[in-house]
Amino acid sequence: MSEPKAWMNMLRISNSPTILSNVMVGVALAIIAYREEWSTHIHSPPLQIGKPLLVISVVLLLMYFAGMVLNDAFDAKRDKQLRPDRPIPRGLITAKQAWITGFIMLAIGNLLAFKIGLWAGFSTLALAFYILLYTVLHHIAIAAIPLMAFCRGLVYVVAVSAFSAQNVGAILLIYCGIIAFYTALLTFVGTFENEKQLRYSWVVWFTLLPAMLPVFLFSTYSPVAWFAFVAFFIWMFFAWRNFQEPNSKPISGMHKLLSGFALLDCILIASLGEFFIMIISALCFVLTVAAHRKILGT
Repeated sequence: MSEPKAWMNMLRISNSPTILSNVMVGVALAIIAYREEWSTHIHSPPLQIGKPLLVISVVLLLMYFAGMVLNDAFDAKRDKQLRPDRPIPRGLITAKQAWITGFIMLAIGNLLAFKIGLWAGFSTLALAFYILLYTVLHHIAIAAIPLMAFCRGLVYVVAVSAFSAQNVGAILLIYCGIIAFYTALLTFVGTFENEKQLRYSWVVWFTLLPAMLPVFLFSTYSPVAWFAFVAFFIWMFFAWRNFQEPNSKPISGMHKLLSGFALLDCILIASLGEFFIMIISALCFVLTVAAHRKILGT
């Protein structure tokens, strides 16, 4: 493994399109809030999307990459025994380099967020805090599962904050809960399912619950949202099959659950009626699946 490939593995760069897909949910929520805010006005100022979208995407990618790098740095000694194939145990990257890189990414991400505004800055600061907390506690399942869920839920909050959207409180809270629940289930499966232990694959089916909620709440009659849900259902079925013996492939199963973030985003966005933005999340799903063929996401 070359050093650049080692960094890409450590960053889990193959999962990064799912972060961009999460940002698209924030964009859709901001557009809906903007329309509601100006619905009683004859004329409304244009909603600025381009620059905030670019900056907040960079911010959230930096937060994600920082979390991945700091996890590996924290696990350096443990990985020498349990995962000697990781970049740090193999000597391709030092633990010191990983620590420095991770904290620099957190710092730059927070500075960029505060350049957008106070809401974006403080929500990103909260995300950074929970990333660090997860880094320290991620080997304790009872703490790691809710912390990871909370981190992913905060991604939506940070994404929305870039657009100064108003009146998104209730629906944003629901959407954060949906992505957080899915993340908790994914983290649970990732914690307990491996080559030697395949007892909890049934948990995969619970991912249908957060996927169904937005369809029933916001988009009962939208064929596009239902189509996205059917695609998600089929993808989860394939994920479940990957965990089944005798030919189990838990890494492939986890990859499907990870790329499932983008499919879940498609459902959430379609439920809001923002179908063009949903196409971007669908492309993020395709990119994630393709990237997993080259670089492990777990």
